[in-house]
Amino acid sequence: METHVIMDFYYKPGSPSGVGFDTIPQLSRFEDTICQAMDLASKINDSLPDEAKKIMLQEGVSIYRIYSNEEGFWGEWCNPESLDVEEEMSTLMTSITENLKELAGRGSTSV
Repeated sequence: METHVIMDFYYKPGSPSGVGFDTIPQLSRFEDTICQAMDLASKINDSLPDEAKKIMLQEGVSIYRIYSNEEGFWGEWCNPESLDVEEEMSTLMTSITENLKELAGRGSTSV
């Protein structure tokens, strides 16, 4: 069963939020979802201790990743104890699900 990374959050000094994220090209045209992700990136940055940011940057560790496969979507935290944005992440994953369903309805199903 093939697994895909749908969205990847990582520490990015110099970005407005301090956290960057990458997403699949198909989602980039959904402005509301991208805005949710940017807002969530700011909240993640506010929750991270400076020492964790340094280590993540040096090691190239993702903060959070959203995955998909034939069975659905799920996310994984690098360190769930230090972050308190679970509700916002759930809302973002709901938006991604709706966006991908819309794309599938249009015939653009490759992720």
